[in-house]
Parts: sequence; C-alpha cells; structure tokens
Amino acid sequence: MLKHLISLLVLTITSCAQLPKQGSDEHFTFEKISELPKSINESSGLIVIDGHLITHNDSGNMPILYQLDTTGIITDYVKYRYLSNHDWEAITMSDRAIHIADIGNNRGDRKDLKIYNIIKPAIWREDIEIDISTMAYAAQTNFKRRNQRHSYDAEAIIVINEVMYLFSKDWINYNTSIYTLPLYQDTSLNSHQVINTKGLVTDAAYNNKNTVLLCGYNQSLQPFVAQLNFNDDKFTLIKKVDLPIEGAQIEAIAFYGKDQHGDDIYYLTSEAVNVQLGDDEAKVPGELYKLIWRE
Repeated sequence: MLKHLISLLVLTITSCAQLPKQGSDEHFTFEKISELPKSINESSGLIVIDGHLITHNDSGNMPILYQLDTTGIITDYVKYRYLSNHDWEAITMSDRAIHIADIGNNRGDRKDLKIYNIIKPAIWREDIEIDISTMAYAAQTNFKRRNQRHSYDAEAIIVINEVMYLFSKDWINYNTSIYTLPLYQDTSLNSHQVINTKGLVTDAAYNNKNTVLLCGYNQSLQPFVAQLNFNDDKFTLIKKVDLPIEGAQIEAIAFYGKDQHGDDIYYLTSEAVNVQLGDDEAKVPGELYKLIWRE
C-alpha cells in the first residue's frame, strides 16, 4: 500500500492514454488485460485456484475474497463473518490451506501482525473457524509511528515445500529481507537472507519448480519484476527488469501455469492511484495484466 507515499510524489503525465500498456523483450511479454472493477480497486494479493484468480483489497476494506476470471470479471466472492482486515497485503496457498497475510505496517507501529489460515474446503464459507498465526520481527524494538521510515513492513509471502517465506518491504534500504515462517505456528521473525532488489517489494509468486518472481516499484514508482532462483532453501537474484508501464502501483502477482511454448504465465494487478495531469488530478483505476516470462 502506498497511499502516504503517493502524496509525496508528483507524477506529471500528459494523458492517461499515453501510458504504455504492453511490451516485450527477450525475457518477457507484458500486456494490460482490463481495468479492475471498482470494488477491487485496491487489489493487494493474488493466487490462482482451479483456473480462477483470487484477490482481496488492503486496509480500510472488508474481509472479502473475490474470484475473477482471466479477463478481470468478478465471478464470485465471500465476505468472512469473523475475520477483520486491518491491512491484508498478501495471500498464498499451501497443500491444505490458503493463507491471508494481515501484515501491512507502513507506520511501523503494529504489534498485531498475523496470518489467517483457511482450510481449503472452507474458502467460500462465510462462517469459517478462525485459525491465526501471529508474528513479530525479532529485531524490532521501536514501535513508535514512523511513516515509511523503517524496515519492518512486508507485503509478500509464498509457500514452498510447506514452508512459508516472507519478503520485506524495506522503506530505508530498498532491499528485501527474507524470513522463514513455519505454517500454523506463532513466529518470531529472524532474517533468512537479504536480496538487493533496489526497490519496494509488494508481492511474490512461485512457479512450483525453481523460480520466484517478485514484483514492486522503485522510488520513482517504476514497476519491476525480479527473478529469484530457489535452491536448497536459498534465493539467488537472477535478473530484474522494469515493466513497460508508468504511474501504476503494481501490488500483486500470481503464477498461472505454462503456455504452449513452455513459458511461465503470470497475472498481476495494480491499485488505483491518483496522478497529476497538469493542474488537475485524476484517478487511474486498478488494472489486470498478463506476463509471459521466458527463463
């Protein structure tokens, strides 16, 4: 979530229609699919279940999961009765459950970071039993409000071999610390390793083989994806590429499968943002994108 940072930036764009929405190079092909419905203008996490995209909004919104088709149309949703959305920033899936990360911490003052674990058969039930894993950063001792001036924020989780990994959103160093979390357990977070992403990581996706793609943006709001290789519980940065769009706040990424050429298919979403158009301000809606990644 970047609501506070947006107010500090001036994005000079002559026309929304001039923003590039597709592009390609030797590593990838990227295209805009559609604008997202207004009800999910703050899409912040993304997974794929049975060929459908599952997403949610972040802070200030209801505890709702939305099911989309690959054109961005909402086909189903569920509003959970007994969950709350302080700041849902990520969602991932293990063998038995989906895991919703209420871990957004822009101000650096939260002491209630948690993962909601929802057993898969109950995903579309309103009255699920609540299973919560709590977490805290072992190195954090200062909980004074420090809007985007700290290293204890995160918006990205994945599960590999039934182990959860959390990628930090470091507002000071613009890298990402990686933490290991056991599933279904309360955890004191100690850094697993640090990757120099030179940007703010907002989500991660695993291709079920050896590749993790991180998405995010730099200090100028230039969106990027970074490819990590995963081997023997270690992540290695392979390459990082800018996406051919401007003024978009990329917030979520999910691995969808393989295309006919054996290349990886990913879907990404962006949040709605306010941009400066000369003397006027306009709101760019959230959008759905498709990425074909060639290793």
